[in-house]
Amino acid sequence: MEFKCCAKNSSEANNIASTHRFLRALADKNRLKILCLLRKGTKCACEIVPSVGISDKLASHHLKQLKRLGLLTDERRGNFIYYSLNQKIIGGYKQLFNKIIK
Repeated sequence: MEFKCCAKNSSEANNIASTHRFLRALADKNRLKILCLLRKGTKCACEIVPSVGISDKLASHHLKQLKRLGLLTDERRGNFIYYSLNQKIIGGYKQLFNKIIK
């Protein structure tokens, strides 16, 4: 049985695809922990690793995924990279999600 999308046009179908990517990112508990930690402000990767309780390599993977979706911004300061939430993109995902579940 084929699923028939509730989207009326390609724009709505794109919204559904974007929201799906966003929700998949949130489906990982470590990514959720990172996002919750960054709600409190900008953090260095060296602060994220012990707070979340994962390895450097795993943290790097999750940060890369969140950044790829646009949920995070980063800034290099010397030898360290600082991450923060991209409120504009997160707000956009909130609006998309709200449109879909209305």
